Amino acid sequence: MAHLFKAFLGIVICAVALIVLFFWLWAVPSVENHPIATDAETIARGEYLTAAGDCTSCHTTEGGAAFAGGLKLDTPFGGIYSANITPSDEGIKGISSAEFYQVLAYGSYKTFQPLYPAMPYPSYHLVTRQDSDAMLAYLMTQTPVGKSVPKNELSFPFNIRQLVLFWNVLFAKRGVYEPDTSRDAVWNRGAYLVEGLGHCGACHTPHNTFGAAEHSRALAGAPLADYEAPDIRPKALKQRGWTAEYLTEFFKTGKGPKGTAFKEMYLVVENSLSQLTDEDRIAMATYLLDLPSAPRVNDNVASADAGGETAASFPEGRALYLNNCSMCHGPRGKGVKDGAPPLAGNSTLAQLGGRNMLYAIANGFPDPRSVPNSSPMPAFKDRMTPTQIAELANFLRHTFAAGTPDLPKFTETDIEAILK
Repeated sequence: MAHLFKAFLGIVICAVALIVLFFWLWAVPSVENHPIATDAETIARGEYLTAAGDCTSCHTTEGGAAFAGGLKLDTPFGGIYSANITPSDEGIKGISSAEFYQVLAYGSYKTFQPLYPAMPYPSYHLVTRQDSDAMLAYLMTQTPVGKSVPKNELSFPFNIRQLVLFWNVLFAKRGVYEPDTSRDAVWNRGAYLVEGLGHCGACHTPHNTFGAAEHSRALAGAPLADYEAPDIRPKALKQRGWTAEYLTEFFKTGKGPKGTAFKEMYLVVENSLSQLTDEDRIAMATYLLDLPSAPRVNDNVASADAGGETAASFPEGRALYLNNCSMCHGPRGKGVKDGAPPLAGNSTLAQLGGRNMLYAIANGFPDPRSVPNSSPMPAFKDRMTPTQIAELANFLRHTFAAGTPDLPKFTETDIEAILK
């Protein structure tokens, strides 16, 4: 019996030692504290970087005070509310530049009080300390808002913050962006913005069961609520007709010859991309069109092959379009300025899975703020059967995106899956 007890005690001691070592190796690194700058140049640069990081979209509620937090972020694990990052007692008053950088890069300035990775520190770790300090300098000039945010709505065991420590060990990377010396300054600037401050992968990269980015499929597109953040790797962008010029225009205005921003992407354009310089928008476009790209895999909604069909194969779809859509989008899909975006050449129709197009047809955009410079669009899920929506969608794709190879044909089953 004594031998069993000693063996058990030895196992416990070893386990405790391993756990202590485990957390020690992944403790929040200590960093040097810098005085918070108050000069106008640094504050202005911090304002620009805060826009590049799109802090407003998550830390400001509709109609609420800037950066006061409280926006609910729905995750597979429950609701998480964004933090108040104004210089108030309920916000970040009293935080040092070292602590702010630790939060930005490591998700916490105290090892055992981690943030949930809904805050994109898995991307922000690439941000330089100099940029972090400038962002804090700007945030400290904002109007303090004495507002506490609601408690997170996470069920057990996801409400145990300390479990994020294990997540960080397994999935979070560290280290600032290291320029690729084989690339020029424009490409490297684009990489810094796309992978770091812009954290594009937070939406456009698939995530695994544990909510961690699948880096082997970086920027390959991922489900986002009822629709999809599309594949933005070079092959996919070029196949849908995007060029550096088109992307730069889209980043600036939210619309262009190949598509119109909607839902969350509209907020990204409004609060972030439109605020950047032309040089930075060009840099991002340059990087996105020159990434190593994995083979394109159609693992989304539609399941059947196109079978060589053309727009003429869908006469019912053509009738549905003329009766329901052409008044706004035009009989030839050219759209109406400040009314309805053009469909001809629209890259949303050329996305292989087609989830976003089907979402738009089924649910519409009743809130004009969802799509820039457009009139509200009605939902058709209550006006058309799944078979009719499939016919309309097939007609649209084979009419206005006919140059895209390998477009699958939608079936009633595909539509029913979207409408669930």
